[in-house]
Amino acid sequence: MRITPIRFVRDIEASRAFYAVLGLAERTEATSGTWADLGAAGGSLGLHIAQHPGTHDDPGAVALQFTSGERLDAVAERLAAAGYETSPIVDETFGRFFTVQDPDGYRIQVNEADEDLQGLSYEIRESAALKP
Repeated sequence: MRITPIRFVRDIEASRAFYAVLGLAERTEATSGTWADLGAAGGSLGLHIAQHPGTHDDPGAVALQFTSGERLDAVAERLAAAGYETSPIVDETFGRFFTVQDPDGYRIQVNEADEDLQGLSYEIRESAALKP
């Protein structure tokens, strides 16, 4: 399983430029302007716009995202068996995900990324996600 902290920001471009100066390079081109995936030798950082519904209201918030190497259904079933309630699994342009709260009430996102879509632009992924 791979972990990616997600920093919620007000301005994706300004934040992307700042983290580029620190040495993080964009791994996947995001043309929607709502997110960026930045990589470094020791991991990665996700940037997500804070002003869209469904994100944290605090632009300084950091969330944890895990990308699972196993099927999402199995992970959700294991969490449910241990007494943790997960959200329904959602299909997105990058793959599938669900959220779950940790014991302190923090929301954790668990992804099952579609590696075939990762190198594509947002518009192409969006078109692919809409196909039956």
